Amino acid sequence: MNEDVKWLLGIVVLFFFFWFVSGGPTSNSGVSNQNTTQESTNTADIQHVGSNSSSVYGNQLNANEIQQNLQDAGLKANEIQAEIDALQQASQASPLTGKLSIAGVSEGTGAVGSEYVVVQASTANTSQVLLTGLRLQSSASGAGVTIPRGAKLPFQNQLNVEEPIYLKPGEMAYIITGGSPLGISFKPNMCTGFFNQYQSFYPGLPSRCPGPRESDLPNGPYQFNDACRDYISSLPGCYVITDPPNDISPECQKFVTEELSYTKCVNRYKNDPDFYDPDWRVYLNRSSVLWKDRRELIKLLDQNGKTIDAITY
Repeated sequence: MNEDVKWLLGIVVLFFFFWFVSGGPTSNSGVSNQNTTQESTNTADIQHVGSNSSSVYGNQLNANEIQQNLQDAGLKANEIQAEIDALQQASQASPLTGKLSIAGVSEGTGAVGSEYVVVQASTANTSQVLLTGLRLQSSASGAGVTIPRGAKLPFQNQLNVEEPIYLKPGEMAYIITGGSPLGISFKPNMCTGFFNQYQSFYPGLPSRCPGPRESDLPNGPYQFNDACRDYISSLPGCYVITDPPNDISPECQKFVTEELSYTKCVNRYKNDPDFYDPDWRVYLNRSSVLWKDRRELIKLLDQNGKTIDAITY
């Protein structure tokens, strides 16, 4: 027999049994009881429906509360993540941040000699900042280099003593990718313009060499006549004389060839308060370019690898 049929017959038999026990169709009390039972059942059903409605409404309230709590939790999570990001960024920042900055970049258009990065010390600094040992790093290509030492007062044709490079407040350094025409990094001064006569610098060196003062000229009879003095006054600054004219005295010829030079200029003016220029020329002595000509990000990092400043172009 089919299972559904068996189940239906069982229901019918059970119903008949309860009907017979309650007194059958002739029992008024049964009818009354049945009515009472039915009313109780209806009342219970109404109460059950009300209970279900209340439960559904309560569940809806709980769902709304849960949704709001989740939204609040999401906002708090965002705030917490923002705090974490801020702390992480602060932990990656260098103590030198704000004291040094990347002030500019020259891509050099592929020429190693004309590619440089300008690093500047803040004018708000109260002391000089060590530049040697810091690192310039490309986030785009991964290329990088450590900033070397230099000679504050350079000389040609002699050994120069290199020392750590410091930037005073407001000073800057041109970090040049190529090699130095002098073979070293150096700090320009009021006499380095003499180097421009035989060598090429990029960026160019200022020519602010002072001419010989009257007090520098010997005081002797017939040594420096008007023709000699007029010739000296006509000479350009920062210029070495190798072939003086014949119409000046031998004493005047000797003076202009021996005294008008970088070394003599340094000896005269090195103690002047404005002797040094407010910048350094730092050479990395690389044979190929370091930085991309576009879509580049260069970071200035301290000795611990923390970011001081960055520039992008």
